[in-house]
Amino acid sequence: MSRWLLLAAVYAWLGFTVGYFFRKGWEALRGGHLADTGAAGGERVDWIDEDGRLRETVPRAEMRRRNLLHRVTHTAVFHPDGRVFVQQRTHTKDVYPGLFDVCVGGTVVSGETFDRNAFRELAEEMGVRGVPLYPLFRHRFRDDHTNNLIQVYACCHAGPFRLQPEEVAGGDWYTLAQVEALIEAGRLCPDSAAGWRLFRQAHPGPRPFDAVVRQVTPLAPPEDL
Repeated sequence: MSRWLLLAAVYAWLGFTVGYFFRKGWEALRGGHLADTGAAGGERVDWIDEDGRLRETVPRAEMRRRNLLHRVTHTAVFHPDGRVFVQQRTHTKDVYPGLFDVCVGGTVVSGETFDRNAFRELAEEMGVRGVPLYPLFRHRFRDDHTNNLIQVYACCHAGPFRLQPEEVAGGDWYTLAQVEALIEAGRLCPDSAAGWRLFRQAHPGPRPFDAVVRQVTPLAPPEDL
């Protein structure tokens, strides 16, 4: 009798062990899938045509791999004294790692508007909330690394900032002349440099954000960001 009890106990232990590891394996596979869809590479992004119309919604990783045209926002953050905040991208970024950027940039995910993305990226990367944004212009940029329809914004905020460590390695206030020096040295992201050139053509004075405030109606920040 004791032998049968022992065998029953062994079979019960084997059943429990197999079932346990089966459940763990299934959870790991399912969790990995969920993690992938929630991570940057698994985000869904709208592949658009040259007129901004939707062609297909694809994973962000596929968009990067095929360098597909997609929507992006760039937001320049100005100090009240006229300087602009320049951040350095982390060396783990999928595009232009380690270069400097004169704006807060973000990929517009599927179902998101340009405006909401700009407010969201400003909150996530800089910790800035409740600040109006001034929509400026759109421009088209493409190179071997990225392929964008970019909506450019500007805002005014004196800090302090809470920089997102996964996205931003550091940053500081730069004069307009210092930004130009970064561009000449090839140390500013090419898409950001192209947008900055267009911005300075439209507002060539020594305090360009002052001109923006006089000419552009600001957007109120969403209450939930």
